[in-house]
Amino acid sequence: MKKLMMIAGLALSFVASAAEVDDYISPVTGKPYPKDAKYTFEQFKARDERVLQKTGGFLLQKAEGPRALFMDAREKPRLTVDDLAKYYKMGTHLEADIAKEPRGEKVPLAFAQEKMAAAKPLMLILVVDSCADLPALSVFPEERIGIVNADKLKGGDDPSQPEMRVSKEMWRAMGFVGGVGFSQAENDMMQPYYTLAEIDANQHPYIQPMNMAKMQKFWKRFGVKKEAKIPYRTAVAQGWAPAPTNDLQKAVWNEVRAAPTKPLKIEFDPKQGK
Repeated sequence: MKKLMMIAGLALSFVASAAEVDDYISPVTGKPYPKDAKYTFEQFKARDERVLQKTGGFLLQKAEGPRALFMDAREKPRLTVDDLAKYYKMGTHLEADIAKEPRGEKVPLAFAQEKMAAAKPLMLILVVDSCADLPALSVFPEERIGIVNADKLKGGDDPSQPEMRVSKEMWRAMGFVGGVGFSQAENDMMQPYYTLAEIDANQHPYIQPMNMAKMQKFWKRFGVKKEAKIPYRTAVAQGWAPAPTNDLQKAVWNEVRAAPTKPLKIEFDPKQGK
């Protein structure tokens, strides 16, 4: 009977441990414990605790500056701009605004310039249709405007293919306006494509991370700061941290702000005159 009770107790302990593993989200990385990790859960959790004690945790600095505007000016707007904004945020940690407004008889570039003047966004990527005098992609880097002509991207047996091309060309417009230019990275949307078949063949319909990072460097000139996690210790040392709210932060606060126990002694050197 005692053996049965011991086994039952061990089973309950295992269930509780398994539940803890499944529910655990790292306060350092924001991710769950990886089931294929090289370390045990206890080691993984102990690592997090050491990091928290050293840093005092992390403060989230939100993205700042003008936001990109993805605009569908077709008579029948689609969800493409919504999807683009979602993946744009995943890749850059920046928000983007979405707008859907038919342009009517307005000239596409003039329509885009009007919206840029009103919203003052970082850049505007516009999708239009029924525009025979425009190519599939037009970019105006100095204006920070890109225009995708959906009519020039139609064709093929797959009804979803034309809209996928619109999405790809929006990424390309973003890259050219953002200062990336043609890329050497294989399967990057910034490759020099000249036909619909070449665009269709690309299996990675977005800008690769290395070019996304390059684009973000250009955006700094417009006051764009991406979202970042800053150690509380760093914020205290820089003088902008809020007052501590828990024991970990209090320990870091007191340590960083404490007067040095062994201050530097600077003696006058007559040879150097200082």
